[in-house]
This record gives sequence, structure tokens and C-alpha cells, in this order.
Amino acid sequence: MALDGRAARGDARKTLLLDAAVRVVADRGSGALTHRAAAAEAGVSLASVTYHFPSIDDLRRATFEYAGSRIGLDFVALIAEASSDIERIPEISGDFVAMLATGRRVETIATFEMILAASHDRELRPVIRFFDDRLSELFLPYVGDQGAALTITAAIQGLLLTVLASDDPDAPAGVRDAVIDLIHRYRAPVAQTAARP
Repeated sequence: MALDGRAARGDARKTLLLDAAVRVVADRGSGALTHRAAAAEAGVSLASVTYHFPSIDDLRRATFEYAGSRIGLDFVALIAEASSDIERIPEISGDFVAMLATGRRVETIATFEMILAASHDRELRPVIRFFDDRLSELFLPYVGDQGAALTITAAIQGLLLTVLASDDPDAPAGVRDAVIDLIHRYRAPVAQTAARP
């Protein structure tokens, strides 16, 4: 029983540290993430951070995966909702992107910071590729073409980055509308039912 309590405390401490690390990355960039910065942000000792994340690479990867997993849980719900009504994919996606810019802003900024860090760290790249592939799979039934789905995915990421860098309080609503319009523009044409002469 005592071991279970110790494991639970260890998990709680890791969550505290990762929440702090995500805030460091979101506030100051991925280059600012150090053991000391995470410890200071969490209000714990340096030893506590290095115990759970012995190397800076361990801390960086865990931070990226943690921030991405928070968004990923929302994304799983999005896919479930979209699969039940393909015609609502533009609106569901617009709402999701607006939520990333507001309710999951810190995690979203941290994830984008770590995506940029992946240009220097090949071990982070599979997670990014997985996210891109899953997002494009969401659009595929609606647009009917893998290239169009990947284009939408890339455009949404660009729109989201623009909103995250904006001080305009109306930007999240604007990006929602832009995402909806973008997806509608790539809608696969309805198959012709009448035979042509």
C-alpha cells in the first residue's frame, strides 16, 4: 500500500514538473527550458527535476509529449465527433482550432515551440508526423484527396501560429471562420449522378 502511495506522489510530482516545463516553453521558448527553469517555475528543488528527468533531452521530450498529449485528448474527441457527421467537419475543426488558441493556448504554444525544436532533434519528429497524419486523416473523407488534406493541415497550423502571435482578442473567432472557409474551399466535388451524352 505504501508503494502505491509513493508511486502516486511520484506521478503527481512529474505532472507538476511537466506543467511547469510547458509554461516555461510557452512563456520563453524551447531554448529556455532547463532543469533549473522548470524547478524554479514549479517551486521545487533542482534535484527533484533531475531525479525524474536526468538529462535535458529527457525533460524536453517529456515536455513535448505531455503538451501534445493534452491536445491529443481533445483531438481524439474531435475525431469521434467528426466521424459521426462528416458534413460538420469544417465547423467542428473551426471550433477545435479556436479552442487551441484559447482554452489550450499554453499547451499549443509549447507544442509549436517543440515542433520547431524538432528541426534540430530527429527523435521528436515521429510525434509531429503522427499528429500531421492524424489531422489530415480527419479531412480526407470530406475533401477526398490526400494532398488537399495535407494542405489543409499545414494551412491550419499556419493560421493557428498567426493567432497565437496576435494580441487581437477577436483573433480566435476569426481563425475559426478562416478554418471553416478553408475546408469548404477544398470540398470534394459531388459525383455526377446523371450520365453524360
